[in-house]
Amino acid sequence: GMPALVGPFNVFDARVSVSQSVLDLRALNDARAQAHQVAAARLTVQRARDLVVLVAGNLYLHALASAVRVESADAQVKTAQAILDQANNMKAAGMVAGIDVLRAELQLSTERLRATAARNELEKTKLQLARVIGLEPGRAFTLSDALPELPAQDLSLDQAIERAYQSRPDYQAAQERLRAAEATRRAALGEFLPSVRVNADYGRIGLTPGEAEGTYALTGIVNVPIFNGGRSRGRLIQADADIRSRQAELDDLKAGIDTEVRSSYLDMDAARQQLEVATRARDIAARQLTQARDRFAAGVASNIEVVQAQEAVATSADQYI
Repeated sequence: GMPALVGPFNVFDARVSVSQSVLDLRALNDARAQAHQVAAARLTVQRARDLVVLVAGNLYLHALASAVRVESADAQVKTAQAILDQANNMKAAGMVAGIDVLRAELQLSTERLRATAARNELEKTKLQLARVIGLEPGRAFTLSDALPELPAQDLSLDQAIERAYQSRPDYQAAQERLRAAEATRRAALGEFLPSVRVNADYGRIGLTPGEAEGTYALTGIVNVPIFNGGRSRGRLIQADADIRSRQAELDDLKAGIDTEVRSSYLDMDAARQQLEVATRARDIAARQLTQARDRFAAGVASNIEVVQAQEAVATSADQYI
């Protein structure tokens, strides 16, 4: 016997292969859909950052308001102390009865309770603010800013709504998700269409590296889908449902933004009117207290009017804040 196989059996083959899709609508639209999803995710992150800014700013304003309430309460304590001293002096001079002094002492105790509650509220608000902005636990800090004035409206209502549509990250993210759903549907349609791919390789082959010869191959492949109609049709139905869901989400968010902006403008208008009334009420209450103290000093009225005027001053100050 002659053997069926004759050596040598060693072979050397080294080559580089390249595969490139020339036309594949499904893959192209899938890539576009994922790009829109990435954009939506980035906008969602931006929305979360905006929410953190909103919460921190809101708590900071609450802390400023609490600080102003402390100042107002301290001023009321000083006023109540001055009225008590006035009542004691008038009682010593025989101008008023002892009950007027008792009323003044009770009012001073009430104002001190309010001041204590205001300080407690301020410290708790500062603790919440420190937690939100990431300060170390137990770190003491002070508020350097004053309570800001009510901002002026520099945009009309229609301009504000349009700007909200253009700048709100949540609305933009919803638009990106809708575009992603539309691209996914186009990708599902692409599964019914042929795709073209080109494969190429080049290398050297031989018994040994020194004897290797250069060879190459270039192949064009056309893929025509025949038996995946059910799967593609199911994916298309799912894509249509996803588009309807994303469109409904976008429409609902758009309506919600419109409602939020309009509500904000109504709140701003109401706040301006309330601020005007509260400012006038605060000034009237201050004048009322001055007149009540003068009437009490003149002996034409008891300090009941003074106590009532003090309560009016405290109420009007809180409403103004």
